[in-house]
Amino acid sequence: MEAKVWGILLVVLFLVGLGAGYLIAPKPEAVAPPTTPPPPEEEEYVIGLAIAVTGGYAVDGPRRRNAAILAIEEINRILEEAGCPVRLTYIHEDTKTSAEGSLAAFEKLSAAGVKMVIGPLATSECKAILDYAQSHKMVAVSPSSTGTAAMVAGDFVYRAPSPDKYQGPALANILWQQGIRKLVIMARNDDYGVGLADLTAENFEKLGGQAEKIIYDHTLPDLSADVERASAAVANFGADEETAVLVIAFDDDGIKILEAARLDPTLSSVRWFGPDSMKRATFLPPKAKEDVALFLQSVHFMVTTPAVGAKDNPLVQEFITKYTERFGESPEASTYAFYAYDAAWVAGLTVLVAHKYDGEVFQKLLPHIAKHFYGVTGWKLLDEYGDAAIPIYDIVAPRKLPDGTWTFETIGKYDGTTKSITLYEQP
Repeated sequence: MEAKVWGILLVVLFLVGLGAGYLIAPKPEAVAPPTTPPPPEEEEYVIGLAIAVTGGYAVDGPRRRNAAILAIEEINRILEEAGCPVRLTYIHEDTKTSAEGSLAAFEKLSAAGVKMVIGPLATSECKAILDYAQSHKMVAVSPSSTGTAAMVAGDFVYRAPSPDKYQGPALANILWQQGIRKLVIMARNDDYGVGLADLTAENFEKLGGQAEKIIYDHTLPDLSADVERASAAVANFGADEETAVLVIAFDDDGIKILEAARLDPTLSSVRWFGPDSMKRATFLPPKAKEDVALFLQSVHFMVTTPAVGAKDNPLVQEFITKYTERFGESPEASTYAFYAYDAAWVAGLTVLVAHKYDGEVFQKLLPHIAKHFYGVTGWKLLDEYGDAAIPIYDIVAPRKLPDGTWTFETIGKYDGTTKSITLYEQP
């Protein structure tokens, strides 16, 4: 009987303790319903456009600026579609096609906090900002500088096209393979003109040719005296099928030279060649008189220019279509509009990958981004100087189309790695 009572008491005590534990145990907190986090705040990274739209680049500069703007707009559209809060914006400063204007543009961009810049365009402009970009940690990507004067290892200036250390030999080899043995070079007196003239003459003479350089002051309003000097030099060489003129000019000085040369019987009797700066809409109708275009056609004018992708390349087709829709003209009038587009894409991707607005970070990253980038101007692998390392050149010539308009058409390619020329048709 006693064991039974104790058993009942233990059961009662257990139940009492269980109840007491329940009463003093903390009650679970209510779980808040899930909430949608607020959208992240939008971040903006600025890219400077130090691109001349007055002076020597008044005609072609706006095309290069517009191509860079198009690239930035495309990147932003992709970011928006992906739901990414990051955006790129830009500030444009006109470098006025001068060393002083270029430095002033960089000073303004630096004051605005800009650390990534597309431009400048000319070699003299790039040379003028080398030290400033270095000391202020501003990365610059030039879409068109090719002169050797801006070829510096370890600097903050990168260049999208192949430099003239490749174009000089390219011109010399093309001239030689075209049967030219005597060459008169008319070159503007700046870093680009003198540098390319020297390189071409040196390589042409190594092949066994003769070269005479006429360096002219491109700021003069009248260049007829320099054209007369070129005519006399051609006459001294014999003005035969082995004699040619190489003209290295920009829009303003180039049209003055061509207008005078077309009226000169001696200069009209020999072949003419030009580098990339001579592939300009300025030299063809409607910008120029048709007589100028007919002169270029009669002297079988041949121009080397850094290569762009073939028109049947889908990437190139898309760029041409989008540019034309956005700006009301085809970018094909300017080779370097294609390079400005690629330069802006490489710069934009560098900024996005860095996710830190820091010029020193950009300098370290950009060569790696370029190494893995293939755009409308091809592979953007850079050499030890930060310049495009693949020297492929289009060979173009003026052509009148069936509808009566004029254009420069690609008639061949020059491969700087093999020094080989492939012509699809004669100039």
